[in-house]
Amino acid sequence: LGSIIEMVRYLPYLVLTMVGTASALKVMTFNIWLSGAEVSNGMEKIAKQIKEVNPDVVALQEVESPDVVSNITTMLGEGWSGVHHCNSSYPDTGIITRHTIIPGTYVHVDYGMHVKIQIEKTKRQFSFWAMHLDYKSYGPYACYNKLVTSEVQIMAGEMPSSTTGRVQNIVQLVTNPQFITQISKSNIVPVIVAGDFNVPSDEDWTEANKVQHGGWAFEWPATKILRETSGMKDSFRVLHPDPVADPGITWSTVNKFQKEWDYTVPEPEDRIDFIFYRGPISPTASFPYSGTTPLVPIPHQWANEWPSDHAAFVTEFEDLPISEDPVEPMKPVNPIYINKHGIDDMKGPTPQCEAEIYNGDGGDEKSNSKYCLCKFRPNNSLKWKSYGSNACNQPN
Repeated sequence: LGSIIEMVRYLPYLVLTMVGTASALKVMTFNIWLSGAEVSNGMEKIAKQIKEVNPDVVALQEVESPDVVSNITTMLGEGWSGVHHCNSSYPDTGIITRHTIIPGTYVHVDYGMHVKIQIEKTKRQFSFWAMHLDYKSYGPYACYNKLVTSEVQIMAGEMPSSTTGRVQNIVQLVTNPQFITQISKSNIVPVIVAGDFNVPSDEDWTEANKVQHGGWAFEWPATKILRETSGMKDSFRVLHPDPVADPGITWSTVNKFQKEWDYTVPEPEDRIDFIFYRGPISPTASFPYSGTTPLVPIPHQWANEWPSDHAAFVTEFEDLPISEDPVEPMKPVNPIYINKHGIDDMKGPTPQCEAEIYNGDGGDEKSNSKYCLCKFRPNNSLKWKSYGSNACNQPN
């Protein structure tokens, strides 16, 4: 039902996509669900759906092997080319385009990759990142679990101390030297980050819609870190600022009930696929896309025309004049997000301090600065404050 509602809500944009528009740049991010293995003729259906949208560039996720990108571009036809992540055992991310990939511009991080692309007609270039953040410890599951009572517990899934989580994934991107350089030149060459983040947006879970989110309003950190450090904007929220009126659901098209409970427990629905941008472009349309035919949910999805358990996301941009004004530089990552040890004490060392967190590996006191997660009334909001005996008595 959710997918049908989303399709109807954005029907005008779907129609424009099908007939073609005069946008300067059309971007698509598409989780291709085990490279099409979960539906009949999946690879052909992936190519068919991309043809229907007719994007300029696509960020792919769940690229299962190095030949997937070449197979898709071959099916798309002349003019299409692509590149996949250099991890040949499991590339996961890929980028395909019907424009020119500029040689020597490939960059990768553990959970994503980049190339620079030139549109031949206009000679405009843009830097393009395809990302697929870690899928484990999916946050909405915690929020619907009534045994979870603290934001600290939710954050432990986003930023685990024993492994790499979504916070670490996005911090690796925003601290990448090439990414920082790209942002510094984004007044001339736009930067786009597109992908499956496996986490909701920090702009989406508000007090106004928390009844749909297990009773939680929460600022999910991955998108918050990206926006606050780089100045990038969420193309969908720029055009659709109200998450109540326009949720933009992408998860899930077919995963409606959880298999572990014999399909009796509903799967949380959320927007976890994004297209962010910064530079001399402006979104004119942005919407989730899951084809134009009805979808049968898991476990009976085999004949579906849409080959994914995600909706894709599509944003159309128009060009803006290139600016010669200085670019506002990247902001440093909040130290609570670069701590290697994670949350130190889930129960909290004092009645006021919900948790402690450290920045650094140890050593002297200055390099091992300490923060306290404080709970403020009347709404029990949680804020990190510099640690001290009166940390939680400081103004909120």
